Amino acid sequence: MSIDVELTDLAYGGDAVGRYEGRVLFVPGGIPGERVRVEIVEERRGHARADLLEILRPAPERVDPQYPLLTDSGCQWQHIAYPAQLTWKAHIVRQLLVRIGKQPDALVHPTIGMPAGVSPWHYRNIAVFSVGPANEVGFKLTESHEVQDLETCPLLHPALDMAYQHIRAKLLDYFGDALAEMIQGFTIRGAIGAVSTNATSETVKPVPTLLTIHARPGSVIETPQELAQELMTIAPAIVGVIIERVGGRYGRVVAGQEFLTDVVLNKRFRISADSFFQVNMVQTPVLAERAVAMLEPMRSEVVLDGYSGVGLFSAFLSSRAARVIAIESQPSAVMDARANATLNNQNNITTLEGTLERLLGQLYYRHERVD
Repeated sequence: MSIDVELTDLAYGGDAVGRYEGRVLFVPGGIPGERVRVEIVEERRGHARADLLEILRPAPERVDPQYPLLTDSGCQWQHIAYPAQLTWKAHIVRQLLVRIGKQPDALVHPTIGMPAGVSPWHYRNIAVFSVGPANEVGFKLTESHEVQDLETCPLLHPALDMAYQHIRAKLLDYFGDALAEMIQGFTIRGAIGAVSTNATSETVKPVPTLLTIHARPGSVIETPQELAQELMTIAPAIVGVIIERVGGRYGRVVAGQEFLTDVVLNKRFRISADSFFQVNMVQTPVLAERAVAMLEPMRSEVVLDGYSGVGLFSAFLSSRAARVIAIESQPSAVMDARANATLNNQNNITTLEGTLERLLGQLYYRHERVD
């Protein structure tokens, strides 16, 4: 049975919100201010979910999705104009702080979007792709194990999208019909900041690229080293190939190097295959500058950088503080952070390996000063 509903809000995750018979109704693909016809597909005690059947009165912010294939693979905001997306995201953060954080006076600044004239697509420096049972190669659908087959990836920086196309074609050719039996997926990561590139230019410069192949558990790749060497040659600037789960859970074959060196605001960062780094290299410098500016450290102070990763914020805090204590639990990121302090000639950064809650206790009992 279909029903007509007025949509009044947007929830975390992007579902529009309406009400029907006193219950909250979540409608993917809707926009507040719209009147829509929907069909309820899931009912719970306090809420229900519905599929959008027809838009009876569209919102002025509604646009046609630029990449419909990605709508169900994590890009579910495409039907909302980008400026409106930024406004609604700030609204959602404010709602969460009020409702869950119990902070009715929470101040949420406007969302800082991509600069004017810069596309909100073709920006990512990393993406994880899956292989489906019918040899589909692409992104998993939301809350599903099904894979949306993608010949190209408009989320990746153009140079990495080019690498993706070569890698996808090579794996399909190399394994044939056995691809899904052998490979679970792969990760592409690029050092976009290390190369002067222009995403709007027709000429795309290759960027240093790291490829990690995730072999399917229980599969046996007969010549993994040969495959890794072949993958090194299929696209410009692939500097390293890692094949994981070779001969067991912890087996690993490597050709080339296991890390990249990227650049943010003239500071260099080694980033290993297993380490986290910011994904948007247009916005990362803005994030670093804003964070340091809002913290306002004094030159005499000791600053704590919790969940510090490879030391991005530590690097920009170093010159503004007497000492930076960085805490990170991921071993590869800890090694990267220590290497990055050396790369950037910063000797006042101490990187500790462990969980934040445990090491904070140790700092307290050792009477370590943190300002």
